[in-house]
Amino acid sequence: MFTVDSNFIGEFKTGDNINYNLKVLSVLYQSQCDAPSEDAPLFCKPIIISLTSVVEALLHDLFYRINNFTSEGVENIADEVLEAVREKTLDQFATYIDGAKKHKLLGEDDDLYDELHALRQVRNRIHIQNAKQILDRDEVRVFTPACQESAELALEQVIKHVSSSYMRSDFTQGYVDDFQLPWEERLTDEM
Repeated sequence: MFTVDSNFIGEFKTGDNINYNLKVLSVLYQSQCDAPSEDAPLFCKPIIISLTSVVEALLHDLFYRINNFTSEGVENIADEVLEAVREKTLDQFATYIDGAKKHKLLGEDDDLYDELHALRQVRNRIHIQNAKQILDRDEVRVFTPACQESAELALEQVIKHVSSSYMRSDFTQGYVDDFQLPWEERLTDEM
């Protein structure tokens, strides 16, 4: 388990809800760890869906700040990028990812944006019937331990980037508890 500073969050209730979901994830991880080895992979689906939903909430919050915090601004984002984003309506995970990629809001690594799109498709497999025929028809081959690890790494990369790059002013900090991620930190050289 490791902690990431939450002082970049714009909508405090979104931050509270992220913390709630991280607590849910902590319980799921503990249950996965305690489960017999043949049952442990069954926890992958709710864990992956929750991890990916937290990434979406982080991106939503960043775009919310860009669009609504016009007086405060957003540190480390150029004015022309702020204006370009404000001209668009971004309200779905795919458009958040595309907007972040276009303006390199999560860094220069295109692989991260591609991974986020892949995880978005996995997350959308919450629908058991798979009516849109997205990914494998067998969920056991979609919600895998490897996919869970990819979701963890993506969330870790996104949350560390927004935390280190887009901090808010001192007077707005301290309203949201810091984020505790329920796995061992992997990206220690980053940031």
